[in-house]
Amino acid sequence: MPQSDVRQIKTPKGILATLLALYLAQGLPSGLFAHALPVFWREAGVSLTWIGALKLLALPWVLKAFWAPFVDRSLMHGQSPFSWILRLQLTAALSLIVLAWLGLVPGSASALAGAALLIMTINLLMATQDIVTDGLAVRWIAPHWRGLANTIQVAGYKVGMLAGGSLLLIVTGHLESETALLLPALLLVALLFVVGRSRAIRTPLLPNAAPESGNSSMGAAFIGLWRQPGMAFWLLMVIGYKVADAMGSGMIRPMLSDAGWSSQAIGTFTLITTLVGLIGAGLGGWLYTVIGGHRALILAGTTQALTIMAWVLAVGPATEASTIYAVGLAEQLADGASTVVLFAMMMNVCRRQWAGTDFTVQASIQVVAAGLFGVLGGVIADLAGYAVLMITAGVAGLGVMGVYAHRVIGRSI
Repeated sequence: MPQSDVRQIKTPKGILATLLALYLAQGLPSGLFAHALPVFWREAGVSLTWIGALKLLALPWVLKAFWAPFVDRSLMHGQSPFSWILRLQLTAALSLIVLAWLGLVPGSASALAGAALLIMTINLLMATQDIVTDGLAVRWIAPHWRGLANTIQVAGYKVGMLAGGSLLLIVTGHLESETALLLPALLLVALLFVVGRSRAIRTPLLPNAAPESGNSSMGAAFIGLWRQPGMAFWLLMVIGYKVADAMGSGMIRPMLSDAGWSSQAIGTFTLITTLVGLIGAGLGGWLYTVIGGHRALILAGTTQALTIMAWVLAVGPATEASTIYAVGLAEQLADGASTVVLFAMMMNVCRRQWAGTDFTVQASIQVVAAGLFGVLGGVIADLAGYAVLMITAGVAGLGVMGVYAHRVIGRSI
C-alpha cells in the first residue's frame, strides 16, 4: 500500500474549526439533493429510476479531477484558499435562491430540465470547493491525526446534510418548499463569515509547499499518483468499498415514502439516524487510530454491507417503526465509521505537492462508482423490489471486503 509523504507538520490554530465549517457548507446542498429532493419527487410521481439517476447530476464531483491540478497550482503560486471559497460558496448560495424561485417539484419537462441544470451547477461549485478543502486537510493535518480530521470532515458534512435535507423536510410541514429552500442558502452565507475569520485560510500557502522543480506539469499531477506501488489495487478498492451503500441507501427514503411515511416523518427519521452517523464517524476515527487502517477498513466495510442487507427486514408498509429505526440507526453508525476510515486511507496515498489533486482523483473515482451503482440500485428496485435490492447490495459489499481481506492476510495489517 502506498504511503503518504506528508510531513509531520503542526496543525495551524483554528484549522480544524475552519475545516468543520467548510465541510458543513458542502453538506448543505448535498442533503437537499440526497434526502429532500427524492421525497419531493416521489410524492410528485417521479419514477424510482429517475430518482436513482439523481446521482448522475453529481457529474462535477466526478470530473473535478480534470481541473484539480489547476486549483492546486493556483494555491501553490500565491492565491489564498479563501479567495476560492468566497467566490464558490457565495455563487452556490445565489444558485439555491434561484432554484427556490423556479420550484423544486418538476411540473413540466422544462421545469425538470431547469432544476437539473441548477443542481448540476451547484454541484460544480461545491465540487471545486471540495478540491480546495481536501487539499488543505491533507497538507495541514499530520498522518497520525487523520482519523480525527476525517471524523470532523464526515461529521461536518453530515450535519450540513441534516440542515439541507431532513431539516428542510421538517420545515416544509410549516412553510412552502420554495421558501424553506432559502434556509440552506442563508446558512451558506453565514458560514462564509465563520471561515473568513481564519487567518490561516486567508494566507497563501508557504513557498515550500509548491511543486518540486521538474514535477510541476499537469501530466505529473496525474501520472505520479498512478505510479505509486500498489495503486491499481487500491483504486479498485475505492471503486467497490461503498458498493452496498451506493446501491441501497438511495432507495431507503423512496421505500419509506411508498410505505406511507409522510415527508415530515421521513425528515425526522433522517435527522435522528444521521445524528447517530456522527457517532459512527467518531468511532471510525477511533478505530483508525487504535487498530490501524487496514483492520479498521475491513471491520467498518463489512459492517456497512451487513446493515444495508438488514434493510430487507424493514420492507413493506406493515413494518413496525421501531424496526425501521433500529435498522436505520445501525446502518448510519456503520456508514459514518466506514466513510471516515476510507477517507483517512485515501489521504495516506496523497503526495504533498499535489494533495488536492490526488485526493480528488480518488474521490472522483468513488463518486462515479457510487453514481453507477446508484442507478443500478434504482433499476433493481423498479424491476425486482426493495428486498431483492437490499440483499444484492449487501452481498456485493461483503464480496468486496472478502477480496480485500484476502489481499492483506498474512501481511502486517
